[in-house]
Amino acid sequence: MSRKKVLLRLEDIRHTYGHTVALNSVDFNLFEGEIHAIAGDHRSGKTTVGKIIAGSERKQEGRIWFDGKELNNLTIQKALQLGIGMVYQVQKNLVPSMNAVENMFCGNHRQFLITKRYRQQMEVSCLALLEKFNLSLPLDTPLYKLEERDRQIINICHALARKPRILILDDINSSLLPSEMDRVFQLLLQEKAQGTSIIYITGSLNEVFKIADRVTILQDGYRKGTESVVALDPARLVSLAYTSTSSDGPNIDASSLLNAYQEAMIDDLPIGEMIVNLKGEAVFINQQAKKLLQHIPELYRNKPLAQLLNFLPKSAYDELIGLLKGEQGGDLDSVKIGEIIVKFTFSPIIEQNGERIGMNVFIEDMSFAYQTREYLMQANKNASVAALAAGVAHEIKNPLAIIQNYVDLMRLCPLDDEGTTNVDHIERELTRISEIISNLLSFSRMNRLAVLPLSLEKILDEVLMLLGHRLSQKNVHIRQKFKQISLVSGDENKLKQLFINLIMNAWEAVLEDGLIELELAEDFANKTVSVIVRDDGCGILNQDRDKIFFPFYTTKMARTNIGLGLSICQNIVEQHTGVMKFSSNQGRGTTFVVTLPALGRDVAEV
Repeated sequence: MSRKKVLLRLEDIRHTYGHTVALNSVDFNLFEGEIHAIAGDHRSGKTTVGKIIAGSERKQEGRIWFDGKELNNLTIQKALQLGIGMVYQVQKNLVPSMNAVENMFCGNHRQFLITKRYRQQMEVSCLALLEKFNLSLPLDTPLYKLEERDRQIINICHALARKPRILILDDINSSLLPSEMDRVFQLLLQEKAQGTSIIYITGSLNEVFKIADRVTILQDGYRKGTESVVALDPARLVSLAYTSTSSDGPNIDASSLLNAYQEAMIDDLPIGEMIVNLKGEAVFINQQAKKLLQHIPELYRNKPLAQLLNFLPKSAYDELIGLLKGEQGGDLDSVKIGEIIVKFTFSPIIEQNGERIGMNVFIEDMSFAYQTREYLMQANKNASVAALAAGVAHEIKNPLAIIQNYVDLMRLCPLDDEGTTNVDHIERELTRISEIISNLLSFSRMNRLAVLPLSLEKILDEVLMLLGHRLSQKNVHIRQKFKQISLVSGDENKLKQLFINLIMNAWEAVLEDGLIELELAEDFANKTVSVIVRDDGCGILNQDRDKIFFPFYTTKMARTNIGLGLSICQNIVEQHTGVMKFSSNQGRGTTFVVTLPALGRDVAEV
């Protein structure tokens, strides 16, 4: 499968409005013929990114490439010449005194003189564009006499009339009906099929899942991550995109608090969520929360949450009420409700001025994770159970390998689009099952180390060879700083797994044309050698840094990630009596350093 062409690339973009930082070291790329959503909270910087690409805001720091060429001093006029068009929240491209035809083709005339025949052509084109929205209106009516949603449709048509290579839409849903938004989505998919690249800026995560191929999350001017939508974990996306901040005033009632979180989107989430006001009353409880809690009545609104949850075990209930009354939030793990184990996460909803206005309560079904964690703890204590699990895992891997062979054979046959999609789904699930089995085996430390004198340089060379195809999918640049260093004593397969995990974490953090540096260093005084893995990706969020080595904790948006990667890495390093440390600069990259005891250069490698 050929790699998609990067049409637009932003690197290390910084932008301020006075003392307010809008963008801080933001990287972004856009493939040819994709719909790339930019999502985030209010004032996350997403609109500023769109304006810089469209030329209506001058970038203050950073670099921009379009179609392989670097752009400097990008203006609106230059952006339009390149085929970059933007539909703004405020209809700044439109002139209220002009009618639909004049606005739609304003600044986009193919000839200097507008003859009667040319005007008729414009009217025909205008009607054709409006018809795509099932909109009929008198063409000679000035815009100021039209309804808001009609003006927004003309605003979109104004951009489409230029046949842009890049189309940017900034929060266009506020004035359109759901049926009209569905039509917009159909048109965007048609534009995408014709090769147009689309940047869809939105505060609605529901729209991300409806329309986007990839999504970039911004928070407080930082890029928190970029991920393919098909792999997204919706609950993780919510926690990344929203900082529980409302832009309403201090006198907030239940309805305005609920609107800030978009009821329809929340109700469809696969994770339970409850919104609670300052009085401790339930404002909204989504379907998944009702399913997990099992005892929520239909008429729950404005009832105290303490009353709605009084069926919980007393110890859990008392702790839950304490978290509900607190201001910092927190977690309540391993609460048994019927046959399932759930986790409550309390997250305060904070107004822009820092005032707390409510509490977000997330409920997750942790039954699988809880049972797996219990199993792993038992496996560490009981060698016979561990050996049995290893045998079962190997038995599972054999039929998986056979199924994979059949999938490879299917790919050799001509397949239609549906067949190709189905095969992709099968292969993705096979990979996920294999990774889960491998991760569980590694985490439970079932295998003894096969210790030998090893060259880290050779191990890293082999790892890079194994990952070569995957790295090339993003055109990631690998910079190696290897020099002859002492050997280490270790298990070759375990160390390969360690460095594969670290390099793949770096690969997921960087964008197209990103940089990963691998360095080997030696400390003669302390008789240690270090492997340094450094990337220029989005960095690790401050609130995640104390938790990244916890089992089952993940910072990634993909639904297939179970959060064992760095925990496994730490286990492997500890098995080799080594130390692993990291440093991260949010928005600028992350560095992991693995330090192992050195054997000395005079030890012969076996």
